[in-house]
Amino acid sequence: MKTYARVVENTVVELFSTDGNMVEMFHPDLLWVDITDITPAPQIDWSANFGTLGWVFSSPEESAPEGTLKTLAKKWLTGLGRQP
Repeated sequence: MKTYARVVENTVVELFSTDGNMVEMFHPDLLWVDITDITPAPQIDWSANFGTLGWVFSSPEESAPEGTLKTLAKKWLTGLGRQP
């Protein structure tokens, strides 16, 4: 069985697994990409971009922990806001 991701505007919007022929199953205007052998498996809302190396999928960015300098700046600015 193969797994496919439907891509719309560089975003995975649907996942579908089948042993059938995708060309016969869906309208040709729909873009389905075979993701069977891709690890980690792309999920809905992942970005999908086609380039010289083929399809590249990436998960939505998670909020990264704040750096020390950014944390100190926030504390300093908060402290300034409290002064009369």
